[in-house]
Parts: sequence; C-alpha cells; structure tokens
Amino acid sequence: MKKSNWKLRIEKGFEQLGFAMGRHPLAWLVGSLLIIAAMASQLGNLRQDTSLESFLPKGADIIQSYMEFKETFGRDETFAITVESENPYTQEFATQLHALHQQLMDEVPYIANVDSLANARHTHGADDTLYVDELLPEILPEDPEEVEKLRNYALASENYRNFLISEDGQLVALIVRLNSFHYEKDASGELHRRYLEESDMKVSYDRIRAIIEQYQGVMSDDIQLTGGMPISLELAELTSRDFVVLAGLANLVIGIVLFVIFKRLSGVVMPLLIMAFGITVTMSMMAILDSPIQISTSILPAFLLAVCVGDSIHMLTIFYRHYDEGDEKLHALASAMGHTGLAMLFTSITTAAGLLSFSTSELTPVASLGIYGAIGSLVAFLLSVTILPCLIALLPLKRRKLHQEEHKMMHRFLSWCGTFSARNAKPIVIVGVLLLVSSAFFASQIRFSHYPLSWLPPDNPFTIAIKEYEQRMGSTVSIEVVLDTGVDRGILNPGFLRAVDRIQQDVVHWDTEHYQIAKAMSVTNIVKETNRALHDNEEAHYSIPDDPNLISQELFLVEMDEPDDLYNVVDKDYRIARLTITSTWFDGLYMQGLLDKLDVRIKDEMAPYNVSITYTGLAPIMGVTFAKMLFSTAESYGLAAISISLMMVLLIGNVKLGLLSMIPSLLPILTVLAAMQILGIPLDMLTMLIGSIAIGLTVDDNIHFMHGFRKLYLKTGDPIFAVEKTLLSTGRAMLITSIVLSLGFLVYIQAEMTIMAGFGVITAVCIVLALLASYLIAPALMIVANKTWHHQGEKKGRINPRSDEKEEREVVE
Repeated sequence: MKKSNWKLRIEKGFEQLGFAMGRHPLAWLVGSLLIIAAMASQLGNLRQDTSLESFLPKGADIIQSYMEFKETFGRDETFAITVESENPYTQEFATQLHALHQQLMDEVPYIANVDSLANARHTHGADDTLYVDELLPEILPEDPEEVEKLRNYALASENYRNFLISEDGQLVALIVRLNSFHYEKDASGELHRRYLEESDMKVSYDRIRAIIEQYQGVMSDDIQLTGGMPISLELAELTSRDFVVLAGLANLVIGIVLFVIFKRLSGVVMPLLIMAFGITVTMSMMAILDSPIQISTSILPAFLLAVCVGDSIHMLTIFYRHYDEGDEKLHALASAMGHTGLAMLFTSITTAAGLLSFSTSELTPVASLGIYGAIGSLVAFLLSVTILPCLIALLPLKRRKLHQEEHKMMHRFLSWCGTFSARNAKPIVIVGVLLLVSSAFFASQIRFSHYPLSWLPPDNPFTIAIKEYEQRMGSTVSIEVVLDTGVDRGILNPGFLRAVDRIQQDVVHWDTEHYQIAKAMSVTNIVKETNRALHDNEEAHYSIPDDPNLISQELFLVEMDEPDDLYNVVDKDYRIARLTITSTWFDGLYMQGLLDKLDVRIKDEMAPYNVSITYTGLAPIMGVTFAKMLFSTAESYGLAAISISLMMVLLIGNVKLGLLSMIPSLLPILTVLAAMQILGIPLDMLTMLIGSIAIGLTVDDNIHFMHGFRKLYLKTGDPIFAVEKTLLSTGRAMLITSIVLSLGFLVYIQAEMTIMAGFGVITAVCIVLALLASYLIAPALMIVANKTWHHQGEKKGRINPRSDEKEEREVVE
C-alpha cells in the first residue's frame, strides 16, 4: 500500500526545509527575529477593554439604549461605602459623615455625585409651605425629640430605608457614582468627550479607598467599600494578576519538568523561547488590528503555552533521539522536520479551523478568542518550523547517552499500551463508545452559570463585604427600566404614575430561590412624598394626586430645591421616567426570566398609555449578554467539532476512519463535562472557554498518533505493528507533552480566584484524558477498523522491549 503522493511531497518538503535552515540558520533566524521585532514594536498600542460596550458589536441596539440612558440619567453602577454606628444621629457622627461626603466630592476623580444621609431629602410641610431639608444635617437640632423625628423619618422612608440606612438604623451607606464621560483637551486645545474606561475607574477606586482609610477607627471601626463597581474592578484585577503570576509560575514548572525529562538546558530554553515569541507575535497582531485584550482573550497566553510547547516537544523529542543515536545534527534536524512537520501542520490547521468557528459569534469576546486563538495556533506552527530549527542548528548541543534503565521503563510502558490495545481492541472500543454515549448524555444536562461572586473564595474580604451589605441593605444589583411616554410632560398623567406605583408595590414581593427584589424607586416616590408634606404630613396623603396640575406644581417645588434628585428619575422635559428595581446579586442566567416576567407586568400596566419600554443597566445587560455568550460558545463548539472532523477525514484520507478518529478527540472533553454535571459544577464563562485549549490538546495528540499510524500502516499493511511502532516513536513525545502541560496547568490551583483554580484542574484533567484516549482508544479503533494485509514478524508486530533501537527506527521511518 502507498501513501498519498501529496502527503509524501509535504513531508519531503519539510525535510528539505530542515536541510535549508540547518545550512543557513543565522540568516533564517535574523530574518525571523526582524519580523518579530517589527511586529513587537506595536505592542505599545495594545489596550485592555473589559467595559460592557466591548462585549457587543459597535452600534448594537442594546448598547445604544444603554448609552442613551447614561446620557440622560448618568451611570448606574456604584461604589457603596458602609459605616457601622450604634447611632448615626449623634453630632459627632453627623460632623464626620458630612466631612467624608464632602471629601469624596472634592477629591475623587471623575465623580458625579454622592448620595448619603448628609444630602438626603427631609421633605415636610408646615403652614402650607414645602420644606426640603437635609435628613442628617451637619448641625443637629438641640431638641432630642427633633433628632428622633429625623431618625424615624429616615427609617420609615421608602427612598432611604435599606438604601442609605439599614432597617436596624446602625449601618449607614454613602453611594458614590462616577461620571459616564470625561472631557479632555487635545493638542489644539479643543474639548473632546470620551467614555470613562476601566483604568479611569480604577483611579477613582484607589482614591476612594485612600479616603475611607483616613476615617477607619475614627468615624467607625468598621468601614467597608463594596458594591457592584469595586467587585467588578477587583475581579478584573484578580483575573489579570492570576493569569500573569501563575502563567509565570507555570513556565517555571514546565521548565523544570522539561529539564528533568530532556536532561539538557537546550530542551528548556528552546520551547520556552518559542512560546514567548508566539505570545509576542499574537499580541502584536491584536495591537496592529486594534483589538483590545478582553476577558476571553486573556486566556490566550495559557492557550499558546499549550500549542507552542506541544509543537516544540514533538520536534525536539524526535531530534534528540536521532542525534543521541549518532546522526549528524543536520540530518537529525531534517529527519525530525520530515517526521513531525506534516502532523504539526495538520494539528495547527485543525485547531485553527475549530477555533475559527467561534469567530461567527455575535459577542465580540468570543469572536476575538476564535480569531486570535486561530492566529496563535498558526503562529506557533510557523515558529516551530522556522525559529526552532535555527536554534537547534546554532546552539552547541551535546549528545546524551540514554540510560538503559530509563529507556526500558518508557519503552516497556509504551509497548504495554500497544500490546494491551491490540489484544483487547474490541472490548476497548465497546467501552470507549459506551463512555462516549453516556458522557454525551450527562454533558447535555450540564448547567450553565454566570455568577461572578462564586469566582472568589467564600472567605475573601470582598465576598464577605458584599454578602453582609446585601443582608443588611438588601441589594447591590439594579435593573433600569426607561418608560418613554413619547410626549413632553407625559409623565404628569396621574393614571400613568399610579400604574408605575402599582408595578413598584408588586415587584418588591417577587422573591424566588434565585433572587430577592429589595426596592423599586421612581418619580412616584418623590410625588407621594411631596404630596404628603403639602397636606400637613398626613400619611393618608402619601399617594398620587388626581390633578395633573397639582403633580406639576409639586415637582416644580422639588425642582427648585433639589433638581439633581428630580433629574435622577425623570428627564428635563418630563417625558421619560426611570424605574429602578434593585435586588441581590444573583446568577445572570436567571436575568432573562426576570426581565420576561417584568416585561409582561409592565406592558399590562402601560397598555393604556402608549409607553415605549426599554430595559437597560449594567447588570441586566451583562446577565443577558453572558447567558448568550455561554450558549453561543456551546454552539461554536458544535461547529468546531464539524470543522475538526472534516480535517481529520482529509488527514487520514478515509471518511469512515476520519469520523472514527473523532471519538478519542471528543471523549476527553465530554468526559470532563459529564463529571462536572455529576459533581454539580456548572459551566461558567472561563470553564466554557477551557474547551478552546482542550480542542488544541486533544486534537494535537490524536493527529500525531493518526499521522504516525497511517504512515506505518500504508507501508506495512499491519495495523497492530503500526500501532505499536507509532506509540514507540510519536508516543514518547505525546507522553512528554502531556506530563509537562498537565503539571504546568495544575499550578493554577494556587490562584486566588476559585474559577482560576478550576480552570487549571479541568485543563490538566483534559490533558491526561486526551493522552489515555490516544494511547488506548485510538489504537484499538484503528486495529478494529483496518484490515491486516501483511503480518510483520512472527509476533505480528508486538514489540519486544529488548529489540534493537536502530532496527525499530528503520521501520518507523
């Protein structure tokens, strides 16, 4: 039997490329490094963007609605400073609260406003006059009864209870909001407006922390900074820190393991250099194409670690083996290139094709991961067949005699795998297929999740702070509903306002096992509060008046005294009303269900008033967006499986065998998903993206085995012989790669974030399972699916561990 001519030509081409580079390594290396240096010069333009706007394409309707909301009402996400006090209504506390409030306003960059008891409204009436005073004035009344009235007003107010003061009256909050935009002058002196970026918010965050530190132990012994904004910033910082620190530690571990295995420094330096160049080139491409680093693309270094080191190990394993056996360096290099080049090409193209399936996603982070993951895979291949051969040719490499005992141990293990697969081929295939089917069943039941608080350990200070805040205040997440009446002064309609009020009174009772609604606030709170004050503070008049003219007058009075409070809930034309619904932080996968329920309720109440309804705000958009991201990514994996199947068929040259070869490729991923389902571990944003790395690893092992097997089978006609010889040659590199990468990813167990620790463990398990599938299931499948045309040797290819190494190598090549 003969191998396809095109494959032979490609292998010969790689071998000739090895000779060419080996004869002129310096010229090839300098040329390659100049190209890398030119690309790396653009790294200064690489930016990071984890903002909401970066998750969806520019011009998306949902983003445009959010921008319009911020234009009208400002930013919805906040910092919450909580201060514990037995009695906030003391002169000492009032003085310090006003000082803290003012210092925040004066010193925090990009600040828009601060809400606290220091500027909260005490709306009351006397002698047909409306008074709007501070709820906690800087100078308290001398009469203790007047002070108690203020305290009781705060605790009874729908506006401030569980917002600025807890129900027990001992926890006070200051809510800090930043501007949505910042105005800057360009070189010509013209003002330009830009949206605040994460780096801007981080500057504000650091300043807030510095300010509250000054009051710790003075104003109170327990001052905490929490809320949605600091949690988001901390998650972004911890994610970045874990990836950077642990990626460095993983490199160290991988370097140590490579040295232990290869027992030479060159075996450490060359793979790590290729990986460093791979990351540099891929990140440079992002800078050149103006694609920012996002949450998804932050795993690219880990992905490139896998593919770059994997390719390098495969080539070095074959090269060192030939070189240590006495071949000249040039011939050993050319032989290694010819042996591994085609397989590496197919692993890179297949991995790239699989990842490109993600590029069709509507979500920018998923699409970016697909595009730059594919680029990184191809870059890893190009570096492995250009720079790595040059380094091999230039570095002074010493031959190392393989210790007989070391050789026997690996030889016996690989021989046992081949013999075991040959003798038990059918049972192994049956078990493999059953495991695949059962894993697919359990994997199809896996639960998705997007709950960022679970990414932090339970004892993390930020987790504790936000849980305590929610327990005392009730909410950290807000859903913004924009009600556009379509006409100026349309919100002055009493019927419309009563409908909004009914919605508010209803939704606060929508507590489920997944979320608890804490508050619902709108302009109705101001109208009812003002109406009561103008009727001698009688509670019976805490309601919406029947007369729209009276409503207009009441809002005009508030506008004269506290315009900021009013324009926080309505626009200046009184056409648009803002309804804010707050809840505990809950799994974003349930956000769409809540919005659907809310939509039915609001449309029912708004039906008579021809109101346009928009749902926006950071929390609902992120919840719905990440839910789409998870399901979109799942669909992309389906497309990736199809793409990889087609590539496997092309590599093997047989439709049936190509499809069968997908079993060992898919089984590791499906097995891990099934185990996660059984253990109750949901698929979240990061573990979902692990599949992109898993695809590269499982396909890498499988293609290298299949390539080696088909090469020998077409030459000898004996599948058992081909399996055993492939494991003794290519199997060595597969084993080394798996050991190195699994130990490297297990380093992530040390991550501060639980999601990162899970990332490391799951990836390491995928690597080990991929190796087992390539050692046992793939060989068994090939033995069952391929006929024996010719028996090699008396034992039909079963290798004696003591067989001569050179004889074995002759057959393999």
